[in-house]
This record gives sequence, structure tokens and C-alpha cells, in this order.
Amino acid sequence: MKTQSVGLSDVTVLFYPSDNPYQLQSMLLKDQVVNCQGRVVIPSKHKQGKIIVAVIAGQADLLNLLGDRFDVSPLSVA
Repeated sequence: MKTQSVGLSDVTVLFYPSDNPYQLQSMLLKDQVVNCQGRVVIPSKHKQGKIIVAVIAGQADLLNLLGDRFDVSPLSVA
């Protein structure tokens, strides 16, 4: 069954790589097909090896991710 295209949209996809499910990543996909239900159709080549968490309209710049500000240096003993 072929999906009818209503328009094109840029989206940011948040995902975990299947081989490292603890490292959240993002990718910008330009000019993606939007179907008649308003859903973005992500090509299978962009789904392979990924656990997709969210699809965000437009370009989203991730400023901080879980653990980015975590200080791994040991506490000093006073």
C-alpha cells in the first residue's frame, strides 16, 4: 500500500543506537514526506540500527543530555 504525500517537512529524530542503547543521539532529516494523517514517513534506511524515541518538527539543537553534566571525578576526603 502506497502512502499519499501531503507535504514535506524537516524533522529531528531522537534515537538510541541499537548497539549502544545508553547514548541518546539525534539526526536532522530534511524534506521528509508527511502523509495525509500528518505523520512523517521516515525511510527504513534511517530506522535501521536505531531505537527511535521521538520525532520533533524542525531542527532541534540538543544542549544537554542525561549524564552530560555528571562529574566523574572522585570526591576528595577532607
